[in-house]
Amino acid sequence: MQDDTDFAILQDDDPNDYEFQKLFEPTSIGELDLRNRLMMTGHTTNYARGAEITDTLIDYYVERGEGGIGLIVMAYLANHPSTVSGSAIHGWDDDIVPGLRRLTDAVHETGAKIICQNLHYGRQITSLVSEQPVLSSSDVPGPVNREMPRQMTRDEISEIVEAYANTAAIVQRGGFDGVEIHSGYGGYLLSQFLSPYANERSDEYGGSLENRLRIVYETLDAVRDAVGEEFVVGLQVNATDDAPHGMGVEEYEGVARRLAATDQVDYLVVKAGTYEKQDYIVPDMQRERALLAPMAGRIRNAVREENPDVTVATTGRITDPRTADRVLREDAADLVSMTRGHIADPHVARKAKEGRLDELIECMGCNQGCISRIYDGAACRCVLNPATGFEDELGAGTLDVADDGKDVLVVGGGPAGMKAAEVASRAGHDVTLCERDDRLGGQVRFATEVPKKDEFEKSILWLREALDREDVTVRTGVEVTPGYVEDASPDAVVLATGSAQPTFPRGYHGLGVREEDVPGWEDATVLTSVEVLADEVEGARYRDPGERVLVVDDGEHHWKGIGTAKYLAEEGRSVHFAQPGGDPGGDLTGPTKAKLHRDLFSTENPVEIHTFATVDEVRWPEVVLERRGRAVRLENVDSIVLAGFHRAVNPLEEPLRDAVSEMAVVGDAMAPRTIKEAIHEGERAARDL
Repeated sequence: MQDDTDFAILQDDDPNDYEFQKLFEPTSIGELDLRNRLMMTGHTTNYARGAEITDTLIDYYVERGEGGIGLIVMAYLANHPSTVSGSAIHGWDDDIVPGLRRLTDAVHETGAKIICQNLHYGRQITSLVSEQPVLSSSDVPGPVNREMPRQMTRDEISEIVEAYANTAAIVQRGGFDGVEIHSGYGGYLLSQFLSPYANERSDEYGGSLENRLRIVYETLDAVRDAVGEEFVVGLQVNATDDAPHGMGVEEYEGVARRLAATDQVDYLVVKAGTYEKQDYIVPDMQRERALLAPMAGRIRNAVREENPDVTVATTGRITDPRTADRVLREDAADLVSMTRGHIADPHVARKAKEGRLDELIECMGCNQGCISRIYDGAACRCVLNPATGFEDELGAGTLDVADDGKDVLVVGGGPAGMKAAEVASRAGHDVTLCERDDRLGGQVRFATEVPKKDEFEKSILWLREALDREDVTVRTGVEVTPGYVEDASPDAVVLATGSAQPTFPRGYHGLGVREEDVPGWEDATVLTSVEVLADEVEGARYRDPGERVLVVDDGEHHWKGIGTAKYLAEEGRSVHFAQPGGDPGGDLTGPTKAKLHRDLFSTENPVEIHTFATVDEVRWPEVVLERRGRAVRLENVDSIVLAGFHRAVNPLEEPLRDAVSEMAVVGDAMAPRTIKEAIHEGERAARDL
């Protein structure tokens, strides 16, 4: 297997014709038998914390077990009070054992196996919650929280090693099938010792590779002593740090050999990166799919040479079970993780095995419902699947089918309207969806034109297929008016009329600036991001912005502004970008922003960025920006492109309030937000009919 192996799957005419060769083979880790080679790695959900194991967490894993997966790895138990975060489950507390037992018993009833992670963050945390010093191998601040850690003493190292062992014993008493030591990857505690990017020690825990591995060996020995020889023990390990002074794949091949030679570890999960480059940790749609599989293959080969009984798993943007099967066929791994794939669709395995791949809700790597919310301390959700985190309300088997279906009119063919129509039809209603444009998709059609955001198209393709499957009547090019509704006389109306982008929002950039506050604004050629992104969008109105363009983010600070600027620059235009804040795309989550910023601030970046800048005056074709009290003059500008907040378009709610017996407003028509709110509100509105 070569490093440049392309694991992408071509889009077949009929994906259900694919014949799986390896994915559904039974396999084992040590003495633990698995029904197939599909797994999900541990990931934070924020469904439980402290000593409480909630029904929400149990329902979440049970649904995925019922979906046919072979192995679930539950996100970490924090093993020591010094590593407490707001979302941590206290893995040193025996009081959690009964709750863990409820969870593992429920998962085992589905036929899946479940392992639990055992974590110490090290410096990858703040002292805000623990109110204790942050611990690490050396007094080197982490790249995210930027808090100076305490260099651990030998006694503290021994204490944390013992904490790993104690938590492993709790995991075992909790009924899990194994424990996964988190971790030798990603910049967490063991990785901070293992790699010289964070380890500057000169004692027996620093310097040579054998010294840096010492705490890992001690942890493996202590955990094995705590759980015995038959209990499965796994470890996460990097394939590359991709960080200054870090290690690469050749060095990690050596690490993997040494770990396999200990006979203390049953499996390795191969990951990559540190929080210096977060997009390796949780790669979004800017990164290629199955990006870690080639390196995992090298690690697997190194392990096989030393100890063929050690199982190797890979992960990293594997969103299609056909890709997972190919990774296995190419001997890149023994197990393949589709973690975000199972957040999006818990029934990946069942649909693939039954030849229903056309029904798969395929993760598009947006990181908006899962990772972004987790980083903000909120519960895990999925943009595409409203049932994630609401399995008891919205999961499989919860949709009631009406005895007497209603005639339902859905107005608007964006994601909110499409989802409402699909679910309403599944619930037994007779549904007609009307869309003013000639094509379905709403604002998502334009988002797909932003560089490296084309996978947003998955949401529309899947919803379009669902509408066809559910026999929803779709009418495009239809302008719905109160008279149209009166003539149709539906029993219920769902208004999903979306939003529009004004050419000068009131309260521009959130600082109270209005059109009349900018002298000369009326002389400028002002376009919107939707208009300039519409060149490749069928049926949409396109306006050419010219060769010299100023893109203005009015304070939304998401993909729209900087993404539009990148799009126009990659077309070969001269592009300036201005925003009132100091962080381009500042509201994007860390892994997404990490890749974006590397592109933006590289020498090849063609966008001229003006942060803390607003439009102060227009002397067309000159535009004057005010930037921290200084004037920045841009000459010979062809157009100003506004790329910021939308406003709701909802002309029917008031006229129809007394004209129809049942009405719901969803998505941007309620208030412009993201595709997540649109799809989720569409689902719930349909269920409430």
